[in-house]
Amino acid sequence: MESSASLPVFNIGNFDDYNNCMCFEDSFYVRKFSEHLKENKFVEEPHGHDFFLMLVVTKGRGKHIIDFTEYEVTEGSMFILSPGQIHQWILSEDVEGYILFFTKEFFLHDFDTSRLNRFPFFNSTFSSPFFKLTEKQTTSVLEKYHLMCSEYRSRNTDFQEIIRMYLNAMLMELTRYYPEKKKDKYTLPYDIVQLNKFEALVDKYFKLHRPLSCYAERMHISERQLSYLCKKTINKKPSEIMTERVILEAKRLIIHSSLSIAAISEELNYNDSSYFIRLFKKVTKQTPEQFRNEQFNRVFRNKKSTSPNELGDTFSWAFV
Repeated sequence: MESSASLPVFNIGNFDDYNNCMCFEDSFYVRKFSEHLKENKFVEEPHGHDFFLMLVVTKGRGKHIIDFTEYEVTEGSMFILSPGQIHQWILSEDVEGYILFFTKEFFLHDFDTSRLNRFPFFNSTFSSPFFKLTEKQTTSVLEKYHLMCSEYRSRNTDFQEIIRMYLNAMLMELTRYYPEKKKDKYTLPYDIVQLNKFEALVDKYFKLHRPLSCYAERMHISERQLSYLCKKTINKKPSEIMTERVILEAKRLIIHSSLSIAAISEELNYNDSSYFIRLFKKVTKQTPEQFRNEQFNRVFRNKKSTSPNELGDTFSWAFV
């Protein structure tokens, strides 16, 4: 497997569902594995990605090479990869199963960072990306995949929130099946460990708007090294990761609270609310008020008597 420095890093927007003539959104993707392989031939070559990947195999055989470690692909194989990991597979033509992608931002829209980090396959440098499911366990996990596929294709009211609930339930269930003994058999590469450290620091200090040098100093590396590892693992600048965390928090406050946009700007330590609005629009292509109204219309379109300013308590209750 060639050096990861020269390998492509994909995002979810690179994958399309041509059979059904609809593009997946940039934060979530789920479909049958055979269809995914047929329509996205480029994934046969070594590559990385900036999202989480979950694959359960129900038929076929082969090899899955993840960060230079080779795993056998058989019925019941479960693979869970984190952003930045490099992988490649060599599979039989009859391989089948379900594959799912989701971004960190998609999951954290309804849950906090601690929930994601507590899952054993995400929270440790010793987390193995592979484990084997029994036939009964595979059947149970597949039920969650089918439910998420149904919600995604129907796109009924609140389908994204429902998908996140099913996804959280599947992650909780897989935690039960994840073998403790795996923890002494696999170590994440240095770059992934460092990326996790950086994201944890950003999650802790993002409201303080500290310069990149402060993060690099805490990690005992140079700013140049930090920029390089972010680019190499998930094809993003450190500043993008920092800004995305601020915008995520802004979205949470816009949806889950009744604070005014000016108050949210102040909560995020922006003294100039107009600057915060420009930043939000630059990243999301919407103003904060447009985003709030869109969420209001999507969730409460059948409740016309409710106004956007009254959404705070309702959202907080609905998404706890």
